[in-house]
Amino acid sequence: MRALLRRLHRWCGLVIVVLLLACSVTGSIIAFEHELDAALNPALFHTGNAQPALALDALIARVEAQDPRLRVTQLPLDTRLGQASEMHVQAREGNKTALGFDRLFVDPSSGRVLGARQWGAWRWDRAHLLPWVNRFHRTLTLPGRIGNQLLGTMAILWLFLSISGLVLTLPARWSQFWSRWKPAWQVKAGSKGFRFVSDLHRAMGLWVLPLALCTAFTGIYLNLGNEVFKPVASLFGAISPHPIAGLPHLDTPRPAASVLTPEQAVSAARQLLPAGTQDYVPWYMGHLAPRGAYRVAFKEHGMREQALRVRYEQVFIDDQTAELLGRFGYLSGTSTDRFLVWMYPLHSGKSLGLPGRLAIGLSGLCVAQLCITGLLRWLKRRRMGH
Repeated sequence: MRALLRRLHRWCGLVIVVLLLACSVTGSIIAFEHELDAALNPALFHTGNAQPALALDALIARVEAQDPRLRVTQLPLDTRLGQASEMHVQAREGNKTALGFDRLFVDPSSGRVLGARQWGAWRWDRAHLLPWVNRFHRTLTLPGRIGNQLLGTMAILWLFLSISGLVLTLPARWSQFWSRWKPAWQVKAGSKGFRFVSDLHRAMGLWVLPLALCTAFTGIYLNLGNEVFKPVASLFGAISPHPIAGLPHLDTPRPAASVLTPEQAVSAARQLLPAGTQDYVPWYMGHLAPRGAYRVAFKEHGMREQALRVRYEQVFIDDQTAELLGRFGYLSGTSTDRFLVWMYPLHSGKSLGLPGRLAIGLSGLCVAQLCITGLLRWLKRRRMGH
């Protein structure tokens, strides 16, 4: 049985080694994506002044006036003084000219556009580097769902690799268990060559195991959520459908004069927050014009910055009447919904704030080392005829 498990462990590892190596390295990078992005592109992220932001209506109007081809579809509501707002934009209905970008960096105190980029596009400049790395980590930059399906399959095999690797280190006899198992956690002093590589692979696999199990498990959700994860999770409790799925498409966009202003939308959405969330702070808002709705998100203080802060609420309202169309979030959801909310913060390390991101960044490098030492072991054994 152990021999079969060892073979399965080896061959599953060989199947995913390249993908796992690439994803572990890119995952370590994007654990600090914002900091690296800002360091590479200070002119985009820093405004050079600490003036208060304009009212939302005035800010959006100034941005759109500078380029009549576009309209702002989403913008952050938590931008700090001295920092730029990264807005989502798209071409206006009827405009046949492609913008060539979907993000604008704007000084919120003046509406001055600092720069633009197409998120995830490969272009040979610093502004597009980190978003491309993020997109590669999420989808391998493959079309449709192909990348997610490959990554989800990899995550399942990685989960098996982690568990089987643990089992293979356990001593065959259970008497004096710890004294027999303790050497598996260590690299023998003075070991060299194949012995050193083997010891390092086994010991590192054990030390990084908790984070590897967590990342593989949450990776299944992030890539095969609808296909695999949610159907299984729904066996344990109801999962709420996302409100967007139930919003109909309008035949024609509503006249701008009849639509609530962004300021009005945020104010109306706050009144519709569920009980226990009235102290949440505005996070971001977007106008879903083709569906006649505003989406306004609120978050608890320190969300994804402090440990165990993951709660948020999205409020969907009619863009003319401010009627509640739906809510999606932590307290407004079911217990299974709340379980699913934890998946991304756990995967990214943000559930524990900066220490969590440091742990994820370091574990990604450790997993990369496991890929390399595992491959070296296989090559050595192959040359030895094993």
